[in-house]
Amino acid sequence: MSPVDPHCDAAGMLQLNFVSYLSVEASEQTSPRAALAAQRAAVAAHLSECGGHLIAEMREIRRGDAPGPSAVLDDALALCRQHGAVLLVAGLDRLARDQAFLTTLRRDLARLGVRLAVTSMPEANEGTIGILAALAAHAAPVADKDRAARRRDFLVRLGERQRRAGEKPGDRRVLPAPICKPRTMERALSVAPVLAEIRAAGAATFEQVAHALNELGVPSARGDRWYPAQVRRVEKRIASVA
Repeated sequence: MSPVDPHCDAAGMLQLNFVSYLSVEASEQTSPRAALAAQRAAVAAHLSECGGHLIAEMREIRRGDAPGPSAVLDDALALCRQHGAVLLVAGLDRLARDQAFLTTLRRDLARLGVRLAVTSMPEANEGTIGILAALAAHAAPVADKDRAARRRDFLVRLGERQRRAGEKPGDRRVLPAPICKPRTMERALSVAPVLAEIRAAGAATFEQVAHALNELGVPSARGDRWYPAQVRRVEKRIASVA
């Protein structure tokens, strides 16, 4: 992890440095200028709340057919690395649907040792962005507001535990698809990326994995809760084709 280079305000208090990344789509109904202004306001509110110092703003207008991070984001990450700053992303609620963006961002954050903060989404940080990417790939939406709140709270707690322990998320394993996929194997492989991210985040027992899946709102094969024995069976099936 890069050492944080704090900035002192006029009163001599230390402030955390941030590099903001603003991104809007050219196809958005509102004008790009208005969308950028809204994200800039969200960044200002975040900085005001945490007492942070913005050292640079990086912005771009993305095309809908160009998934994944861009050179603008690469430049923002380089600045974070150079100044020991935190990458502050606005509007990740839309980008969270882009699995390629989340997966590449997760890899680059780990590679460069850069921390992540997201306006209006405290559950997203460098420790949990991989789980969000896996959930996006698994297409595990949560319609119930209480369940969505539990997912956010769980990810916040998980990210805090990772930071306290100094852990780094591990590389996600890409599992090859078997030649013949029975229905049970298809279900196991569909949830494999989520399981890998939960394991990488520090879950060591079947009980911990089952708890994480339930908190994240990922349904079991029967559409209900996960139990340790189910996790064991699914991971055994995955291991048989790894």
